[in-house]
Amino acid sequence: MSLSNNTHIKIQVDSYTSEKSVIRYVIAVECSNNKWQIYKRYSEFEEIHFKLVELFNELPQFPKKQIFHLNRSEVQFRMQQLNDYLNQLLDRKEIVNSVIFRDFLILDQYDEFLHPVQTQIRIFNMCIKDIYENDHITILLLYDSSILTRMDTYMNNILDSKKQSPTSTLVCFKQNDFKQKLFCKEFFKALTCMNFNNTENSFVLGLSSGVVYYYRLDENYTIDMEEQFQIAQTKISGCVLVEREIYVITSNFLMIQNTKKIQELQEIPIGQHDLNNIVYNSIRNLIVISNNIGEIYICEVPFVKIGLKVQTHTIQIKQILIDNERNYLMALNYDRSHIIIFDFAKGLQNGFTQIKTNVEIKNKSLCFEWSKKRGEIFIGNEDGTISIWNVQDLQPFYVFKAHSKGVNKIIWNENQSLLMSGSDDESLKQWYFPKKWRVSQADNFSTF
Repeated sequence: MSLSNNTHIKIQVDSYTSEKSVIRYVIAVECSNNKWQIYKRYSEFEEIHFKLVELFNELPQFPKKQIFHLNRSEVQFRMQQLNDYLNQLLDRKEIVNSVIFRDFLILDQYDEFLHPVQTQIRIFNMCIKDIYENDHITILLLYDSSILTRMDTYMNNILDSKKQSPTSTLVCFKQNDFKQKLFCKEFFKALTCMNFNNTENSFVLGLSSGVVYYYRLDENYTIDMEEQFQIAQTKISGCVLVEREIYVITSNFLMIQNTKKIQELQEIPIGQHDLNNIVYNSIRNLIVISNNIGEIYICEVPFVKIGLKVQTHTIQIKQILIDNERNYLMALNYDRSHIIIFDFAKGLQNGFTQIKTNVEIKNKSLCFEWSKKRGEIFIGNEDGTISIWNVQDLQPFYVFKAHSKGVNKIIWNENQSLLMSGSDDESLKQWYFPKKWRVSQADNFSTF
């Protein structure tokens, strides 16, 4: 969605009033062919600054508070400082579009901005690690982040005690209904990953113990079959289910387990470094794997050889996404927070690939989603915010506080304009996004 028709706003703080030693600064605002004035005390400016600090990084310097009463020249100097401060905020689209800033200047009265609306919330007693959703169900992978719980489980395991508390839970709901639970499974070892295969109506779970569970669902989306495989002795870092074969990464190995047990477990080394992500692309019939030094491997399925190796020149890749229509491979890096976009189709054809776009993010980011129709990237951050980026200018234009702790997973539903977010604050939330950001804005979609 293009925001090139962003309304131009002018702000000027060039006068003040003084009544009974109370100074109010006059803010002259011009927007959408309308002009108005707002009277604000220094404390009100300070209040909005503190609110913005909770949501945004690298804010302009705010004028310092004075202990003693200001004389006329000092008031005029502060007035200029406040004017400079507000105009520096104007250069940041994501701040201008925030509820905090727009309420301060009553902008929506003259240029209404349509904000995302929370439509559902569900609180659990565990953190949300991962989310899967299709047209029928929503599956959550939950884990207990409490140090005391993990220590208790560890000691009980050593003592072989029967008194154990689950460290992870898998719960399945009817789609778009957080109250209608279809099934729930508890685990005494940490769940590390999951993958659902829509075609087979089956899914796999990886555990820290090296075990993988395979589940098949019936037509009512209840568990019809369960299988357990001890694939490794080390943590399962990622898993995908492809035509009754489970592809698992652990350490620097790709392991392939046939669910019918008609073939022996295959063990294939992929590079020399620990692997941390694996995704399957059914359209291209490819598996994409990343490691902890920023290398990405693209492999054909069934596995024969590595078709392409991509160097991202980053470390700690958190997530990989593939856009089939545009042939984009997207990788989110955590440590320095970049989203790197490659054209993987040309790369497979030519034997090498180059970075198409590099989105540099200020926050430490944990997950992301991509809307092809809107041309927007949704990014879940460690500070609990979700930021929306426009791919045309590669700048954030909207940020909101979704959770009180890190956002571990977000799921975007293109058809319903719904974003689902799960967090370490133990809440699952659903947000409705407007089809356009301004009432006066035409539906104008990106061609990125």
